[in-house]
Amino acid sequence: MRRCRSWFLAVLSLCAGWAANPKQAEKSFQEGVRLEEAKQWKEAAAAFSEAILNDPNGAAYYFHRARVRYFNADYPHALEDAGSATRLDPNNGEAFALLGDIDNRVKGARQAVTDYTRAIELGVHTAAVYNSRAAAHTQLNEYDEAIADYTLGIKLRPDNPETLRQRADLYNALGRYHDAIDDYDQSLSLKADDPEALLGRGFCWGQLGEFHQAIRDFDTLLALRPDNAKALTLRGAADFRLNDNEKAIADFTAAMKLTPQEVYLYLARSAALVKLERHAEALQDREQAVKLAPDSAEVYLARGGSYHQLGQHERGLADRSRAIELNPQLPEAWFARGSAYYLLGDYDKARSDLAQALHLRPDYKEAAEVFAKAQKHLEEAPAVEARNAAPPPAAPAAPAAVLKPAPTEGNAQEHEARGRAFTQAEKYPEALAELNQAIQIAPNVAHAYNARGYVYLRQHDYQHALADFNDAIRLQPNYPNAYMNRAVARKALGDAAGAAADLKAFSHK
Repeated sequence: MRRCRSWFLAVLSLCAGWAANPKQAEKSFQEGVRLEEAKQWKEAAAAFSEAILNDPNGAAYYFHRARVRYFNADYPHALEDAGSATRLDPNNGEAFALLGDIDNRVKGARQAVTDYTRAIELGVHTAAVYNSRAAAHTQLNEYDEAIADYTLGIKLRPDNPETLRQRADLYNALGRYHDAIDDYDQSLSLKADDPEALLGRGFCWGQLGEFHQAIRDFDTLLALRPDNAKALTLRGAADFRLNDNEKAIADFTAAMKLTPQEVYLYLARSAALVKLERHAEALQDREQAVKLAPDSAEVYLARGGSYHQLGQHERGLADRSRAIELNPQLPEAWFARGSAYYLLGDYDKARSDLAQALHLRPDYKEAAEVFAKAQKHLEEAPAVEARNAAPPPAAPAAPAAVLKPAPTEGNAQEHEARGRAFTQAEKYPEALAELNQAIQIAPNVAHAYNARGYVYLRQHDYQHALADFNDAIRLQPNYPNAYMNRAVARKALGDAAGAAADLKAFSHK
């Protein structure tokens, strides 16, 4: 028993003596530093581990092993080592700065800010620590603090283009475009080929309406990176705002090849196609947008516009109703459906939708204008009904067997309303019968001709449709919906030039 106890104590003594070997620890540490400088992270970590084994109280050994483990993305073990370094040497500001970098990955930005602040309190006043704390503040939406830290970092290292660009990006996100451009200018003066700075500055110019300057930045960036989808997209948007729609379409198409699932690109290209009166192609893009984002109100709103432009009003109304279902807080959706109802002569529904648009956005000028027009039509209707209700002038008596009710404008409105209802239900023969009666009673009502022409259009009877749309425009030259419908009929009959002229007239009504 004594022999065993003596052997155990001897082993403990040897182990203790072997663990506390400062010279060997320092030798291993220096080797680790050499390997760290060569960016051989795993080998450096092994050397630092050997140093720790020989001297487990060396704070520097844990600090350096934490750093190489951090660079090797071994964040949990790096966190352990950094914690050991700060416990062994609580006044080591660099260790707290490193802990901040690691905590930003592991525990989050709030803990990182605490670590960086402690490092600064301990005298680490470097650009790196201020910039790192600024980035953490940005993640926490603490923008004033972030800008203050970036500013200190820039004062300490005014020759660092990265920090200037980071502050510029923050100004950009906050809508402070002039401040952002100043920083981007300085950043690009130090690093002229920085794609992120060129992209950011170009975006700012676009937000300020300086589209030519924006395009110059995007041109420079695309010369360096031809496959930059964001630059292509933003340049296309700038081209569109300058009404250079062919160039816009080319840029959006090129961006689509790189990011074919980007819904915005299909909506943007369709808008340019509409300006060029290429409505069928615009509809194709908008249908693709619906496939990619079936829960987005905006895509249905856009497609509904295409349906109306092509004379498919029921589908247009259905899409705009779907947009309202998906996002009842979207004033544009209520305005779009209200405008469609107005063009179709359903002024009561138009007024209701437009009132909702104005409730959601009281300064919605376009909605207010159409609402006023719908209100005027509704106010005029009772006067017409009163005139219709007045007894007709006395006429010579006639035998009771041949007396018939006199046709009135009120009768015509009733027939037209029933005709429109039958049209909505796709009961076209019944719709034609009612609309024929309306026109026979009141042959000078443009809306009735347009309604009957639309029924013919749905039945592919383009000649009769064209004749009715001609009459509607003759009676009411500023009738935008009739121009749109006539364009569809003319296109179907092969009159592309006439269709284009009608679409142009529609856009100016």
